[in-house]
Amino acid sequence: MCPRGEPDLRLAAKEGVSGLPIPLRTMRWRTSPFLLVPVLAALLLATLPGSAGAGGGGSYRPDAWIKLCGLSNGCKINPPPHPWKGRNVYNGTARRQTVSVKMEDGEGVRFWLALENDGTEADTLVVEGCTGNRHFRVNKVQIGKWKNPDSSAVKITNRFKNGTATFSFPPGSDRERVFLTVNIIADTLAEGVSYRCPVTLRSQGDPTKRDTIAAEMTTY
Repeated sequence: MCPRGEPDLRLAAKEGVSGLPIPLRTMRWRTSPFLLVPVLAALLLATLPGSAGAGGGGSYRPDAWIKLCGLSNGCKINPPPHPWKGRNVYNGTARRQTVSVKMEDGEGVRFWLALENDGTEADTLVVEGCTGNRHFRVNKVQIGKWKNPDSSAVKITNRFKNGTATFSFPPGSDRERVFLTVNIIADTLAEGVSYRCPVTLRSQGDPTKRDTIAAEMTTY
């Protein structure tokens, strides 16, 4: 029973009287918990980093490729064409984006690198190159694809080895790539000596996003 002049909410809900609140006890049975799952999932995704609902995070995706130009000046020994490796392959281990070459002791080898931004956001990409060792010397890194040394080429050797070379890209820059020529010399007379040169391209927009390529050299 209800006090005189006050409607019975349970009766009103059953009879569909408009303008009256439905008791929570009644609503609980009308709302299936399974219907809440997709709603909660959508809210969770919207708050994750990089999602459209997380303050405009967007997508960041650096992409690096590598190919062997060849040995000696002009890449005359084992010259191009060589296939590019690593296009649209993204990982931090250089798996499926590594090139290998055998070279004479005292010989030099050139590699071409391609850098691009495959993300949907404009980004600045950082090149973290290898530094060499006592057997293999990274003696020159130039912007562009060069078969021979050229005094007009822009050199970024120290920035490459220090991991401070940066390049800015618009979103989806598949038509605005940056190419690098990396020249490495085997400063050893020993045979069977190997060196692996990893190069990582890292996003400044999201430093967790990176792509690594590698060159492997062995003397004979």
